[in-house]
Amino acid sequence: MSKIVALRPNRDHIRPVLMLLTSHRLDCILLCLRNLERFTTLARFKHIYIVANAVSENHAAILYKFKHTHDNVTVIPCSPRGLVPAVNAVQNQILTTHMDDVIVKMDEDVFVTPMWLEHLLEAYRVHRVRPDIPIVSALCPVSPPGRFALNRFLKTGYPAERNMFEGDVVEENWVYHRWMWEKVVSENFVEAFLESGPPPYFYPTFATINCVAYDRRLLEAVLPLPTAQIMGSDCSDEVRINQALHANKWKNAVVSRSIAHHYSFSKCEEYLRAHVPLDTVWQYQQELFAREASKARPMLARGLRPALKAVGGAQR
Repeated sequence: MSKIVALRPNRDHIRPVLMLLTSHRLDCILLCLRNLERFTTLARFKHIYIVANAVSENHAAILYKFKHTHDNVTVIPCSPRGLVPAVNAVQNQILTTHMDDVIVKMDEDVFVTPMWLEHLLEAYRVHRVRPDIPIVSALCPVSPPGRFALNRFLKTGYPAERNMFEGDVVEENWVYHRWMWEKVVSENFVEAFLESGPPPYFYPTFATINCVAYDRRLLEAVLPLPTAQIMGSDCSDEVRINQALHANKWKNAVVSRSIAHHYSFSKCEEYLRAHVPLDTVWQYQQELFAREASKARPMLARGLRPALKAVGGAQR
């Protein structure tokens, strides 16, 4: 007969550092921060850095209110807007300071969902012993790695709609942007995908860094990020990370149960806003929060019953 081994709590408690980049999408950052507060224990982060790239006064006011609501937040302004070297200079400072920490990096138009961080960090634990996988990603349906992970599910579940999810690269595919968001907000797409029993991880050889986690292994390969453009080259951190993945034959682990919704790539944003506005996304997230709250109530009631019995017994 096999020996019964009692399960013990995980003692490997990781306190990651969150780096959040924001610039001009005021409505996106509002929704991003709201969902972070709803679906994440923010004290879990060792520190939260918000890199504010030439934000407006109203935008800055929102960030500083968030900073003063949570005691582990630092807002770092940089300018001019859209100039990658300016953002890279701040990222170099943060990442060099935290070489020995786990870094979680997000963009302002990413909206997290329940348990996203727990699943992301569990994937990090699983893969940190793998020399060929230095980065793990939340599954963002509107992203190239997300599209890669969803490929089989899409072909099986939506065979008559292949023209909606195949074609141009995701970054420029406005048809895919709209189609996917309409599925997410109106047809329980995420729930159907998870109920289909996908493998826990998918392994593309590329990454988009909308919502990712990595550590020293990747940092040593990409730092310092360029702080000057050479002959108009793209010197973004995403380009540097993908160069490192290609050069070292590394892979990116996309986590099927860590869901974070990326709203839009810039070339498709105007069209998407006209057809799936952020108000619709906000309503979807509200419903998601309400469902999670309804799940929590029975668990809370079960936890209270023993305490109420004890109080009642004491009063008798």
